[in-house]
Formats: sequence, C-alpha cells, structure tokens
Amino acid sequence: MIQLRKTLEIAQNLLQRSKIDFALIGGFALGAHGIHRATKDIDLLVDGSQKEKVRELFTSKGFRVFNESKEVLQLDGIGYVDIVFANRPLSLEIIQKANFDKLRLAGVPVVSREAIIGLKIQAFKNDPQRVLQDKADIKLLLNQSGVNLVEVKKYADLFDAWSEIEELLK
Repeated sequence: MIQLRKTLEIAQNLLQRSKIDFALIGGFALGAHGIHRATKDIDLLVDGSQKEKVRELFTSKGFRVFNESKEVLQLDGIGYVDIVFANRPLSLEIIQKANFDKLRLAGVPVVSREAIIGLKIQAFKNDPQRVLQDKADIKLLLNQSGVNLVEVKKYADLFDAWSEIEELLK
C-alpha cells in the first residue's frame, strides 16, 4: 500500500506541475467511493492530447513503458501506472467533472461512480477477459444509494450494454 501511495504521489506531482488534466479511476477510485478491493497499480484518466508529453514525463522519472496503444499507456519501474487517455468529448468531460467535484484521494480528483461504471463497461467490451471483475465492480457501485441511472445509461448506450446493466440491477 505504501508503494501505491508513493506512486500516486509521483504521478500527481508530474501531471500537476505540467498542468495536464487527469483524474483517478480504477481500484483506488473504487476505494474513494467506499468499495475496497485489492489493486496493484494506479489507474489514471488523462487528457489524450497530452499523450507524448505524459510518456516523456513518466519515462524521465524512471518509469518504463511496457504496453502502449492509442488509448492506453502502461508503465512500471517505480510502481505500476495505467494511463487511459481521454480522446473523446465524453471522457474529457469526465476529467473536467472530477476536477470540479470535491471528492479527492490524497489530493487527486476522483471520477464519479457513474463514470467508473462507464469506463468499466468500455473496459470489458474491449477486453472480454475483464468481464467478471468489471461487472462485479459495477454491481457494487449500482448497489450504492444515489447512483444516477440516467447518466449510467448514457455510458451504457455507447457500448450497447444497457441490457447487461439492467441484469446487474436485478
């Protein structure tokens, strides 16, 4: 846990000093919303227009890129960091909302529960091997009071997944 917090602190400092918009997603974001599960990395949603700068910042600090695509940059070394790049208006909006909301973990903006659900839908649609864990996380989030189902449906409809969400709501 100490290594993860240190990794989060390093990532936060790199991105904030460079004025790059970002927000916490993944296991740590779940924790900020009261759902605790084991995780081995820090997951961040970062403005996709800054991809090259982000790679340069992290590698200059001692991280090593072990996987890269248009949408994702996975790093290890000092710690494990998965960066998902926001390249669409909706994902950029998620970052902006997180930066205006008050929910923070160690000073880092955390995305909303609805946004986590949307990102998890995207993740399991892109990688079916993730479906069990992601749906389990989604179900836990949906069981919390105050989840905005209209917003969840907006994300689900992007990936034709509303029927799957309805199943999890039962």
